[in-house]
Amino acid sequence: MSNSILNNEEVEALLSAIEGGQVLVGQKIEPKREKKVQHYDFRRPDRFPREQKRRLQKISEEVAKSVGVTLSRYLRTSVVVELIAIEEFSYEVFINSFTDVICANVVNLKPLSGLGCLTIDVGFCLAIVDRGLGGPGKIPQKVRPLTMIEESVVGVVLSNIMEDIKMCWSKLAKLEWSLEKMEMDIKSLQLVPITELMISINFAISGDLGNGTIILCMPVASLEMLMIKAKLEKVDRQKEIAIIENVINEVELNATVVFGSTQLSLNELMNLRAGDVVKLDNKITEDLCLTIAGKTKHYGKPGVVGKKVAFQVS
Repeated sequence: MSNSILNNEEVEALLSAIEGGQVLVGQKIEPKREKKVQHYDFRRPDRFPREQKRRLQKISEEVAKSVGVTLSRYLRTSVVVELIAIEEFSYEVFINSFTDVICANVVNLKPLSGLGCLTIDVGFCLAIVDRGLGGPGKIPQKVRPLTMIEESVVGVVLSNIMEDIKMCWSKLAKLEWSLEKMEMDIKSLQLVPITELMISINFAISGDLGNGTIILCMPVASLEMLMIKAKLEKVDRQKEIAIIENVINEVELNATVVFGSTQLSLNELMNLRAGDVVKLDNKITEDLCLTIAGKTKHYGKPGVVGKKVAFQVS
């Protein structure tokens, strides 16, 4: 064990160091903390908040179901559409991700600023045209650009898909999104600067016609404006409850009035003829039972209102 007592020379050296400011008395020396380094990919940035991405995923799942129903109705065959990914990258990365011919459609995002893009596989478009014109509707082995007539047929289907997208997004704001033009070469579409950050919502199509993909791409800046506006216009809890009550009050239910009950053997039931009288268990003075969805809700008396049979709740 070392000796902790200082000699005279060490004491004088320590006092000189204190006077010269080399040693600070009473100051707690904390160890240096290493700064946390967050990795950032400039080619694949991630600026969209996680909470908004969850909301975006929920809306996109509703879009997938709605588009699947629309395609099944138009093509008269089973078509399943599923959400597969929501990605965020620059516009340059988006257009360079397509190596084959693709059916690209410019989307006007009114009242938001900027333009979006809705793409669908050309092979699936050819299957849509073949099915719509009476053919079996199979994806051809050799994919080619669409003709003007084929573009018109596919344009009708894509317009219906865009209406489904607008309907699902209408929970956030009133939108006027529409398709402006169709191109077979997506690299010729200069919608935004190549460095602009984009959100890509990818859907997978499967069914009797074959497999394909639908991609909806929008600028992050436009989408952020929509999310912020929707957050500001968020309905408070009391108004939300009132809206739910109004919707529930308008739901139609089947109400059934039970006049009575009895037990019959199978032989008695099979031998029943017109004019036969079936004796019920309850008395004529007893209240009748009104059931909704098989559950008893009210009791009352039978009656007539005009030319219709009625039930008066007692």
